[in-house]
Parts: sequence; C-alpha cells; structure tokens
Amino acid sequence: MDILIPVLFITAGFLLIILEVYLIPGFNVVGVLGFLLIVFAIGYMYTEISPVGGSVALVGSLIGGASIFYMLWKSGAWERFILATTLADDPQQERTEQRKQFLGKRGVAVTSLRPSGHVEIDGERVEVVTRGEFISAGSSIRVVAMKDRWSYVVRLD
Repeated sequence: MDILIPVLFITAGFLLIILEVYLIPGFNVVGVLGFLLIVFAIGYMYTEISPVGGSVALVGSLIGGASIFYMLWKSGAWERFILATTLADDPQQERTEQRKQFLGKRGVAVTSLRPSGHVEIDGERVEVVTRGEFISAGSSIRVVAMKDRWSYVVRLD
C-alpha cells in the first residue's frame, strides 16, 4: 500500500505535464506541479520505502519522461516549443514568394480601380490597389509594389 502513493503521484505528475503541453499554453503552474509531484514521489520512495525502491522509481520516471518526450516529438507538439530559424514553412511566406512574380509586370484593369479592383496580368486575374488615384476599366497598368501580402500597388502605364 505504501508503494501505491508514489506510483499515483508519478502518474498524476506525468498526466499534469501532458495536460500542460497539449491543453494549457505556456510554462504554467500545472507543468511545474506535475514535475514537483514526480520529484516528491521519487524522494518519498528513497526515504520511506528503500533506496532500491527509490532507484526503481527514478529509473521508471526517467523512462516515462523519455517516452513522453518521444510522444511529443512524434506528434508535432514539440514544435510549439522550438523557435524556427526560418519562416519558410509559413504558408503566407510561400504565397508572398509566389506573388512576387507580378512585380514590374504590365496588365489591363478588368474593373475600375477606386482605389482597389482587379487587373489581368499574364492571363491571371489579380486583386490590386492604386496609390489613391482612380483608374478606369480597360486602362493599361503596371505593378510597382506589393502591399502587405495579398495585393499589389499599380499605376497607369
């Protein structure tokens, strides 16, 4: 019966750490409490049961911790804790790179641009804005800059 308490504490500690990772963002009290429960249970095993029992609890906790780490690694949850060195995986970044192809190109205004509307460039319909001027439909335009990540700045050609 004395062994049941540390086993429950270790299990509860790991459950709290998993809860922290998957459901509660950040490094909060729940994860720290889980870690402290595990440390307390190992210390309890060393002092109240036996040094052998403490060693078994320590090794078991290390194996359990390694298993949780592996589970986090495989599930992708670990990626939330690591700062990426590049933003190339960002879908918006990829879209921005694809849209750079229109910079400097000429096209025709499909709709009136007051200041936003649509133009056709190389057979593609693209949303654009002007720098404030009105451009009527059918006018020849040129893309001079990108605004944010989704539209282009155009002017009369």
